[in-house]
Amino acid sequence: MPADHEPRAVGEAAGTTDETTAGAPPPPDDDAEQTPRATTDEESPPAPHAAEAMTAVRTSRGVPLTAQLVTLVAIEAVVFFAFLLIEPTPRWLALFGAVVAALAFDGVLRSSVREPFASGADSMPYLFLPTLYALVMPVFVEHTVGGWWVLAGGAALVAGFAAVLLAEVGSVRALALAYRPARVVAALGAYSVAFALFDLGYLLELDVPGAMGAAAVGAALLGIELLREGEIDPLETLGFAAIVGLVAAESRWTLHFLPLEGELAALMLLLVFYVSSGLLHAHLTRQLSRRAAGEYAAIAAVGLAIVIGARAGGIA
Repeated sequence: MPADHEPRAVGEAAGTTDETTAGAPPPPDDDAEQTPRATTDEESPPAPHAAEAMTAVRTSRGVPLTAQLVTLVAIEAVVFFAFLLIEPTPRWLALFGAVVAALAFDGVLRSSVREPFASGADSMPYLFLPTLYALVMPVFVEHTVGGWWVLAGGAALVAGFAAVLLAEVGSVRALALAYRPARVVAALGAYSVAFALFDLGYLLELDVPGAMGAAAVGAALLGIELLREGEIDPLETLGFAAIVGLVAAESRWTLHFLPLEGELAALMLLLVFYVSSGLLHAHLTRQLSRRAAGEYAAIAAVGLAIVIGARAGGIA
């Protein structure tokens, strides 16, 4: 009898299992669940890749130091020292150095930071500061430094030129961590070149129209450097830079009738250039407020007081 009960037990167990299976809801289709999941997985990879690219841009602290950039700095170093040490001074070397800086740095910039320029970005706004630096600063050092200090002046010229190039390369990507420090260095370079250019108008004893033209062109080109931002219309930047140049020219004409010359007059022009370009930059970036205007007004007042005090004290 135990043997007869075994098939029945198996049959009952099987029947129970069939009934349970029949009464339960159908199991979920694995293919139905995996199909949308597979589609989601296929569509999601671009987001992680984009996030990784964005993170790489933001965490790239250093500025790419390429062999082309080092070569350009070495060439300009030879030009600077040749201009300062050869007697009589070959004037054409300053123009040659400026042309080399403009043409060579365009290639250096495009090879160091490929993505924006490969997408159609214009490299022209990045070339004005290095070109004017190579043209103006050697002449300024030649007229202000003498003796063995010329060697130190030449070394400072090379270091400053290298810093300007690195700042221009570092300021291409607005999301990079090096962008803000690079913009600060570039602004300091622009103000240094502006002061040297304004002072050369007096050192070279240019007539008023010539000094006004040099101040206008130099201030406008340096204004492009100070006013350029990634999201601003280039034509709008060019228009405001022209306003900066016009203000500098009018200020140079006004100083002709005031008892200011030399370094004090150049400092006064630099103050006008700083305030005008700063206010226009704040307007372009929509950061112009009463507080910002008050800060620039305070800086202008302090600078004017320094110039007046130095003139009254006979310091310069």
